[in-house]
Amino acid sequence: MMRKQQGLSLIELMISLTLGIVLMTGVVQMFITSRTTFTTQQAVSRIQESGRMAVEFLSQDIRMAGYRGCASRESTQQIEMGIEQDGGYLYDFDTSIRGYSSDDHPMGDVGVADGSEVLVIRRAGNTSMPIVNPTGNNANIEVAVEEEDDCVGEVCRGDTVVISDCTQGRVFQVTNFQNVGGGGSKIVHSQANVDGKPKNLDSKLGGQQFGPGSEVLKMSTLTYYIADSEFGVPGTRSLWREQDGEAAELIEGVENMKVGFGVDTDGDGIPDEYQDYNEVGDDNWGNVQAVRVALLMQSLEENVVDEPQPYRFDGEDVDDERIEDRRMRQVFTSTVGIRGRLD
Repeated sequence: MMRKQQGLSLIELMISLTLGIVLMTGVVQMFITSRTTFTTQQAVSRIQESGRMAVEFLSQDIRMAGYRGCASRESTQQIEMGIEQDGGYLYDFDTSIRGYSSDDHPMGDVGVADGSEVLVIRRAGNTSMPIVNPTGNNANIEVAVEEEDDCVGEVCRGDTVVISDCTQGRVFQVTNFQNVGGGGSKIVHSQANVDGKPKNLDSKLGGQQFGPGSEVLKMSTLTYYIADSEFGVPGTRSLWREQDGEAAELIEGVENMKVGFGVDTDGDGIPDEYQDYNEVGDDNWGNVQAVRVALLMQSLEENVVDEPQPYRFDGEDVDDERIEDRRMRQVFTSTVGIRGRLD
């Protein structure tokens, strides 16, 4: 006859507790390992994705530096400046590309990260409007686009634009538009002052003539720099781009940026050496044929790696308090040729 169990002995209870602790320890360890693996993989994926996107943003604009429609070969075609040249760095379209330091740039107080660099690119937009009639003696510029809300296409009142064919071009400011009927508009370029921006030197395109099919494109000054993130994780930095004075945060997790400029020193159309922004010289920016960009990417979260991760950036080995946050870091480097200058 079987006896009913009345309870557990102290030894049985201790054995049960020990087995439970062992099992729970295994479960907790598995959870911690799984979480660490997930955090690491997520940091790697985010760094690689953000790095590729940041390089792509920069490459697209660097490649098109100095672009002014089909008259973009700076070595063979003349682009005339039809606006006053004292309007500040946003209107210095004679210089298509230039670099600055974090404490000596023309943007004012925008909080550029210490030790990083600033890259300024000037180029026309991707969307062009062909003119429908010759400019003639009156320098009329007519396009087959109707004015709406003080804009024709992507060109608005006060914008700086370029008109170009495949042999010449001229940069000027749009002062207003006139409706010419049939869904078309006339782009007016008088010497009136628009919102305090640089005025046109004349209203006749300097005597230059352009035939039907010549294109009108908006000119822009694009400035890339590193600054604290406003929308991401506090304490992290981002890649920012200022376009015509309006700043936008592009990519989170960009800790630093260094730029090298490939300069043609012998006039053969090929970059001979890469120089820092302070080595190029004010009169030599027109000989920059390519740009080498290095971006230091960081994980948005701290304590991703088991111990501080030393890294090498811009020729410097970093193994000090800057890595105590135990963030994961990776350097992305890309060399981009300027299409309108390479032979």
